[in-house]
Amino acid sequence: MLSIQLNKPLKLQPIHGFVAVYAALALWCIPGYFQWDANLVMGLLLIPYMAKIDSGRYSLRYLLPALLATGLALLAPVNTLFFIALVLVFLLLIENCLGRINHSVLFLLMLVSPVFRHFTRLAEFPVRLWLSDKVAATLSTAGIQAAAAGNQIQMDKYEFSVDPACAGLNMLVMSVLIGLFVLTYYQKQSGKTLNFKWLTLLLSATLLLNVVCNFFRILLLVLFKLMPGTFMHDAVGIACLCVYVLMPLLFGIKPPVARFGKITMEERKTAEHRSIRYLYLHVGLLTAMVFMATRLVKADRLVNTANHIQIQGYHKTPLEGGILKFEDSDALIYLKPAAFYAPEHDPMICWVGSGYTFQNIRRESINGLDVYTATLVKNTDRIYSAWWFDNGHLKTVNQFAWRWAAAKGDNQFYLVNVSAASPQKLKQNIAALSAQNLFDNHNMPFNFLPQGAQREEHRGAQSLYDGDLTKMLRPPYHSKLPKKFASLSANLRVTSANSAVK
Repeated sequence: MLSIQLNKPLKLQPIHGFVAVYAALALWCIPGYFQWDANLVMGLLLIPYMAKIDSGRYSLRYLLPALLATGLALLAPVNTLFFIALVLVFLLLIENCLGRINHSVLFLLMLVSPVFRHFTRLAEFPVRLWLSDKVAATLSTAGIQAAAAGNQIQMDKYEFSVDPACAGLNMLVMSVLIGLFVLTYYQKQSGKTLNFKWLTLLLSATLLLNVVCNFFRILLLVLFKLMPGTFMHDAVGIACLCVYVLMPLLFGIKPPVARFGKITMEERKTAEHRSIRYLYLHVGLLTAMVFMATRLVKADRLVNTANHIQIQGYHKTPLEGGILKFEDSDALIYLKPAAFYAPEHDPMICWVGSGYTFQNIRRESINGLDVYTATLVKNTDRIYSAWWFDNGHLKTVNQFAWRWAAAKGDNQFYLVNVSAASPQKLKQNIAALSAQNLFDNHNMPFNFLPQGAQREEHRGAQSLYDGDLTKMLRPPYHSKLPKKFASLSANLRVTSANSAVK
């Protein structure tokens, strides 16, 4: 008699319920947080190929990181901390109930998320300036007259700008993804696995290779005067990526895997019933994740703002996100609260979103204060801008310095952005601001205006807030400044409201 053996029906287990809730949280909160691009699509496609669970080999190695990340996310319920906590808590559940999962999955998830982009952005601008300087110095050493001015390289009668695309950070994520794919291939082929230390070393080596790649890429583009938008410009970029990044990864990963990789254990047969080990722990973590998911806020809503700050001679307008705008006939000043755990949100983000392009970006010292300066260009308008971070005790452009000071509990930091119609006016306003301590004792009400000046400020404020600066202008800027600053102010107000930090 013919008999057909049917597969046993799937029996729902407690772990399926946990996975379903975590999947629902991810689908609810994460899509708007991710930037859906080729890097993310490639990363998601690689997960099934790279993920490998050592069934039956349970682990609690993610317990401490998961508890720490959950605690931080409860204190600051923002998207970035919530995502990190969600990933670690989910990996803890998998390793505690199914078996250990390879480290490449953690690297992959962090790599395609905005978390990695936040960290690379901290170093992106200094790296651009460093590359510009080193390329110009190399050309000069070779006997070619070249000089670097910020992110600009001048050679003969040509001027080249090292923009973010030229810094090659757009290809950085793709390079690391390719490196992880090559690593997984060699591990599957050899039956050996590299540990967390070697994965970290691989990531660091890929970052270094990208810097080397972009140095030679910029050098060749400047040397042969290959302009953007041309075939040779793109061909040189692809060739440098292949020679200085992909080939070293292809030939450099296999030897460490063969020599230092650990032999992968054979998969163990596990019981069909997968119980939840340490049930109360996972119930508590799941409850915390659901609680946080319903209370996520923008990062700029978690920082305290000193709305009482006044600058003599300037009219103040509070904006969304705790931003304070000060303006007079010669300058426009923005004070934006900055949190050490929040991603970078420098003026280049706001102004580019308002239609301006940045030129002549450089780091310079004005009145003993280190600042970044740039020229903002939009059609025929040219505005000169500078920015730095300040909390009353520390004035710096070093991202790591101010974030470390803020993390240790120092006073609230602000991003100070000053814009003026001429370089001379910009320097004068920076000198005047650096002589004042705007944020000293910022928890106590104070201002720099005498009582009479405050009353005058309130009487004249309405026309300013309506965008009419004509009555406040002084020659020789009367003909140009009203339209320029009124347009800039209106654009930035909209951009600041629509580009809150996640």
